[in-house]
Amino acid sequence: MRRVSTSCIAVALFALVFSCSSGPRADEVDPSRAAAPGTLATPRKLLPFVTLSDGRVLASGGHDGHRTLSSCEVFTPETGLWSATGSMRMPRRNHAVVRLTDGRVLAVGGTHGVAMGAMSDAEVYAPETGVWTLVAPMSEARNDPAAVLLPDGRVLVAGGTDVDRRPLRSAELFDPVTGAWTRAAAPGFVRGGAGTAVMLPNGKALFASGLQAELYDVATGAWEKAGPAGGAAGTHRSGHSVTLLPDGRVLVVGGGTARAASTAEVYDVVTGLWSLVAAPSVPREHHAAVVTEDGAVLVLGGEHYTTGALASVERFEPETGAWKAAPALTDPRGMPGAWLLPDGAVLLAGGANEAEGMLVESERYVPGGCVPVTCEARAGACGAVTDGCGGMLSCGACVAEGCVSPGCGDEVGTPVAVGLPRR
Repeated sequence: MRRVSTSCIAVALFALVFSCSSGPRADEVDPSRAAAPGTLATPRKLLPFVTLSDGRVLASGGHDGHRTLSSCEVFTPETGLWSATGSMRMPRRNHAVVRLTDGRVLAVGGTHGVAMGAMSDAEVYAPETGVWTLVAPMSEARNDPAAVLLPDGRVLVAGGTDVDRRPLRSAELFDPVTGAWTRAAAPGFVRGGAGTAVMLPNGKALFASGLQAELYDVATGAWEKAGPAGGAAGTHRSGHSVTLLPDGRVLVVGGGTARAASTAEVYDVVTGLWSLVAAPSVPREHHAAVVTEDGAVLVLGGEHYTTGALASVERFEPETGAWKAAPALTDPRGMPGAWLLPDGAVLLAGGANEAEGMLVESERYVPGGCVPVTCEARAGACGAVTDGCGGMLSCGACVAEGCVSPGCGDEVGTPVAVGLPRR
């Protein structure tokens, strides 16, 4: 029989008692508080942002650096202000949100970070009233699941991790009409991550996370592999971005492994194949990706284990498969949310960096221009490398691995290389 410590039980009982208190929650946003343009009332990360049917943006829950949040805020593009809206019934972070066909928003899973590692609870937000309502829970608790809206209005939720942080190889479907969950066929591989599933033009949903991407056929309810294990880059991906391009292909960028962080690949719906595209200049994970008005993709901020939070921005051109450096963000921003505004600008909100901690101010980013990347930004680069704007950088001589004596490695010369130490 599994044993549970009395301290964990005490913490859980304490959280339960105070979460059921009739008093206001500690993290609730004061609606009367005056807000500065673009400033969140509560700093937050580890949450998905979702655009509502009327163009506003909902920020639900997350983490403020000290606790998991139930509070929610809404951004109005016309005023540039964040304002308080109804709090979720359950504090949660690392959850998934999906805007339903009727305009409501479904929030599922995540964790509240007190004593358990995953939640089965689900709730629905009504934008017209600002009220959250609990619906039937999922059959399994899921932290950091993947979720996608299907053409018939149902929501498919797959993967994530359970209360013991073990990856889940299961899926279930939510019907907004009945408010009920039903079991779906299990995927062949574990997966997870909000924003890592997209609906394709051919009626299938692509789930691109973990080691093996898969397709879910809405018509048959069956799963199938989408290309080889590891895709074209041959690596496991988490903390990456998955973006549906205007032409129906899918761009995947970055991730937690060294190989994933420094590569990008595209899935072709017609051929069913993955192909590597040009590598971005800056390796990253936990970044944001936004499709611009002209069909390009901006990859913004994020972080990397060699540099910490990033301010760099790069622009991917789907027609050429090339990257171009773009003007940097005002502040480095790891784990940001980002979306396109009606005027073509991009708004970034949430996240954190090492210098300022949790970021409460949003940033309005206007795409355009090209800023050459530096050798310092390309962690570990040596030799002659591109600057992202059509020029070349000289990042020092490349040293063969294991060379310590004077002159050792001189024969290596100055090839294009990334990942070798610089002298």
